[in-house]
Amino acid sequence: MYPDGGVARFRVYGVGQRDWSSVPAHQEVDLVAMTNGGVCLGYSDAHFGHPRNMIGLGRAANMGDGWETARRLDRPKELKVDGRGILQVPGSEWAVLRLGHAGVISHVEVDTNHFKGNSPDWCRLEACSLTAGQESAAADAWNSGSWKVLLPAQKLRPHHRHHYLEAELALKEAVTHVRLVIAPDGGVSRLRLWGRATPISPALDSAHRCGSALQTVT
Repeated sequence: MYPDGGVARFRVYGVGQRDWSSVPAHQEVDLVAMTNGGVCLGYSDAHFGHPRNMIGLGRAANMGDGWETARRLDRPKELKVDGRGILQVPGSEWAVLRLGHAGVISHVEVDTNHFKGNSPDWCRLEACSLTAGQESAAADAWNSGSWKVLLPAQKLRPHHRHHYLEAELALKEAVTHVRLVIAPDGGVSRLRLWGRATPISPALDSAHRCGSALQTVT
């Protein structure tokens, strides 16, 4: 700027990239972190906060720094729970994210920090591996049958950091995409998916390289 003055904000938009060749094969990293190339591709609702916030830096500063949906109006008049205390409701909300690199997930963190009276009752994680063509074809709905359960439905607590270790995860194979399902609605401040990056096929590699072209989905 010349000769002087003030600038209030400076934004640079794009998709983060990491030099994965420098990451040891045995090292666990947050595969979905925005700084490692994680991208939000789609979601059912983002009334109060965008799901891309979940893969941001550090812990959320406030509720606006997380993902929060609008309240659903399809709850039954009489609420019922199963043996684990999980609400049995007809509706749910979801967000789809592409990992920064294909990998085997071994540790999941779901943080509801700041969401004290409006956290979801439960969450579930699903995962799959998609090529660029498959990702593009699924982008309109994200309801294909290729999703496999990574983390079965888990009761969530408000304003709490939930950790799920390898023994609690149902999927042991490498994946490229995850779908976080919450019910009936509410907010999640951060999602961390720790695991080991795995060798990636040329077809899947092209899916990761076309991220900027798919940002219109969000």
